[in-house]
Amino acid sequence: MKKLEFYLTLVLCDFSLGKQKQIVTTFNSINQIVTNGYKGEITKILNNQEYQKLVDVATSGKIAQHLKGLEFSDINVICIDDANYPQTLKNIAQPPYILYYKGNIKLLNTDCIAIVGSRVCTRYGAEQAEKFALNLAKADFTIISGLAEGIDTHAHIGALKAKGKTIAVMAGGLNNIYPAINTNLSKQIIQQDGLLISENVPAFIPKNYSFIQRNRIIAGLSLGVFSPEMGLKSGAMHTINFALDEGRQVFVLPGNVTSSASAGTNELIQNLQGACVLKPQDIAQNFEGHLVKKDETKIKQKQLTIEEQIVLDTLKIQDTHFDELLKKTNLEAKKLNSLLTTMEIRGLIKKLTGNYFGV
Repeated sequence: MKKLEFYLTLVLCDFSLGKQKQIVTTFNSINQIVTNGYKGEITKILNNQEYQKLVDVATSGKIAQHLKGLEFSDINVICIDDANYPQTLKNIAQPPYILYYKGNIKLLNTDCIAIVGSRVCTRYGAEQAEKFALNLAKADFTIISGLAEGIDTHAHIGALKAKGKTIAVMAGGLNNIYPAINTNLSKQIIQQDGLLISENVPAFIPKNYSFIQRNRIIAGLSLGVFSPEMGLKSGAMHTINFALDEGRQVFVLPGNVTSSASAGTNELIQNLQGACVLKPQDIAQNFEGHLVKKDETKIKQKQLTIEEQIVLDTLKIQDTHFDELLKKTNLEAKKLNSLLTTMEIRGLIKKLTGNYFGV
């Protein structure tokens, strides 16, 4: 518990990853820092204002208050010294000292494949993300992604369609799901024995830098990272670079050479930085104990509700925007969003770019 409080103090002080690492490698406890006062090694790491903030957090009962808040929100927390903390993540250059989580924490120690790519993906990218996630999940891999729109969303959905395991690594806090449109998807992940994790406090609003920091966790937890579609300037390239730095295998799907959506993945192949794959079996065969039996992309459809039938009939005619579906179904936006998420997971419909849906 003392170590947990040590790490929580650093997180609540909102120190940078670099400063956290310096403190952890220099001191054994917060009490050691507070007792010695502002002198010696701590002055090389923190300025006086930062030091006073540390003392305030450590001595004012804020840690106990924070832990009570986690309990109220049904959020759990582990630190780097916890038995459930995975060795693969512990060994990266800058491992998170704290992980907040909801769901099945045991998934952190399973064989994981990350699927990442563009937020604004083509139908080809979305279909391939789901196809690979579905088949790899059926081969007993845990699918990791970042719950972002685009490729991430379809990776999680593919795993859920297979009734497999999936982990969403959040750039924001667990009480601040981002993007909000994926709130229902995050709930579905938990309901199907999946896992949501974040190194940030529950109320944290994601910043530009936190997406990059999140990507090192995605890469660190994974045996390999796969991208079905990625532009040259895609943020997913950070995940690929982290994977390469940490010695993880990188797999990429080739795309149309004239498509900017696949320019990043095609360049990785050209530069021999990623293994070119054409089917899920090409990834699975690199790891013992995993077998893709056959390429499956369809899920059995259950009996439809009236609202689901209206949505399906509309989308069979043409791809339709969310706002138009609101008019057709006469549902509240929140309820329709939940309905569409459920239908997508069941394989009935597909979410397209620009908040359009199709079959």
